[in-house]
Amino acid sequence: MGSNTTTVIVYFVLIAAMIYFLMYRPQQAQQKKVRELMAALTPGDEIVTVGGIMGTLRSISDDTVTVEIADGVLVKFARRAIVDRLVPAAGPDND
Repeated sequence: MGSNTTTVIVYFVLIAAMIYFLMYRPQQAQQKKVRELMAALTPGDEIVTVGGIMGTLRSISDDTVTVEIADGVLVKFARRAIVDRLVPAAGPDND
């Protein structure tokens, strides 16, 4: 009878470990990446929003950002709408 209890406990520990490594840990890594991106944003950065809009970051406040999506066209977004910062590809013009 003690053997069955030990087996059940081992299964619960294994399931908990699997949940941690397959769900919780990757989510923490993603959140860390987002925090680092938000901290590194500066005006002039080329960014992509969650809706796929690309533009140049013009100003940043605590909760909002202003993005220039075309010459003279400024759009205000929630800061959390930024999903990526574009890095120009290295090439003959960008060295």
